[in-house]
Amino acid sequence: MIFVIADTNALIAPFKQKFNIDAELSRILGDYKILVPRPIIGELERLAPKNMNAKGALKLALTKEIRSTKKAGDAAVLELAESAGGYVMTNDMELIGKARKLGLRVIRMREGCRLDIM
Repeated sequence: MIFVIADTNALIAPFKQKFNIDAELSRILGDYKILVPRPIIGELERLAPKNMNAKGALKLALTKEIRSTKKAGDAAVLELAESAGGYVMTNDMELIGKARKLGLRVIRMREGCRLDIM
């Protein structure tokens, strides 16, 4: 099984850009499973009351497998990607740089609503 670890902006992107994240991930990976670090749920819960895209992202995240981590924020995404041997899904350039330094594979959005493996 291929694991994809989503950060906050990766979960918000489908609502902002109007695309089906599951169809895009299936297109590039085939069979996969999205994992969401628990701290990302907290971040989305804080954003959701004032942001409709975050509200949709929270609903989406709650349908995925949520995993506890020892760290928070970007560090939680990296921790889970390392432990699960998965891809980091983000458009955050700082997080992409950190993931690449750790030798992790990255999925990011290209051309508005297409996901691509870096």
